[in-house]
Amino acid sequence: MTVPFKYLIFLVIITLQVLPSAGRAQVHPLLQDFSGYQQGNKVFLRWTFRSGSLCEGTRIERSADGLFYDEIGEIPGICGNPETSVTFTFTDSLPVPNTLNYYRLELGNTGFTTALEVEFIPSGDRGYTILYSDQGAELSVKNPPARKGEVSILDISGKSIDNYIFDQRRIMLTRKPVIKGIYLFVLRYENGAGLSGKFIIP
Repeated sequence: MTVPFKYLIFLVIITLQVLPSAGRAQVHPLLQDFSGYQQGNKVFLRWTFRSGSLCEGTRIERSADGLFYDEIGEIPGICGNPETSVTFTFTDSLPVPNTLNYYRLELGNTGFTTALEVEFIPSGDRGYTILYSDQGAELSVKNPPARKGEVSILDISGKSIDNYIFDQRRIMLTRKPVIKGIYLFVLRYENGAGLSGKFIIP
């Protein structure tokens, strides 16, 4: 049975596969990797020391502007191993919402890594967040099941307002000018998954 397109707006999508937005920093001489990504409503950091690299203690710092940093964690003791590579992880439970978070490591007395940028967009209970700005309304999906898809915008009566292909984690809902009111969006991902919801133009 084929479901008419306009009724797709009432579908509730329960399960979505995780596809995080990751960041990666230029590697410090002691490290072979330093990366991070949003995981739910937290940011997960991971770094790996090269074999033979050693230092005394690791401090984790975060900044909201890339200029002024605050310490958010510390891993005491010897970092690294003289014979093999060693990986460490850290979870930031309180990242700065709706912006880039900048992370760096202080590796003992060997100095800091370069800044690692991780965008953090908190998600509501619906699995998505509507962001408003001077440019209009923008959709951010918590765990998108695919990168590409098609978005349809409808008014409250089901009349089509806009329809286009997207390939970004953020999706502009007001690409065309609209008047005040309640609107519906329907996402159809390239792997067949979908998501629908509503947004308000005040």
